[in-house]
Amino acid sequence: MPFQIRAAQKDDEDDWRRLWDQYNEFLKRTISEEVTSTTFARMLDNGCRMYCSLAINENDQIVGFVHWLPQLSTFSVEETIYLHDMFVDPSSQGGGTGRRLIEHVYEQAKIMNAKSVYWHTQWFNHRAQILYVKMADRTDNVHYRKTFF
Repeated sequence: MPFQIRAAQKDDEDDWRRLWDQYNEFLKRTISEEVTSTTFARMLDNGCRMYCSLAINENDQIVGFVHWLPQLSTFSVEETIYLHDMFVDPSSQGGGTGRRLIEHVYEQAKIMNAKSVYWHTQWFNHRAQILYVKMADRTDNVHYRKTFF
């Protein structure tokens, strides 16, 4: 299935939200309207280093997104890129969209002269992990979190 990858634009918000809602439902989490609207606004703000690219199919429909953030690192002079979120509409999965979104982040990381790209996934996201082990090295890291509110 042919598709293109491009940066999100203001007019994409409704379609992005449709996928964002599906993504959050898959993750079994509820994200407030304030967080959702702030997130989309940040990704459009040239002064904010939070990025969103969209996969657009041959019918000009948004079928996937990827969000990433450059970060300073204590283990290199160069930044590293955190691939924060990626989602492909279930009707478009298996056609190479996820692979192409990751490759797009890799391309952007190289342009930014980043040392590496990393991401986390849920233990139950087995379908995505089939792709991830082909795209990157699995690490031995364990993720911890302390939530304050």
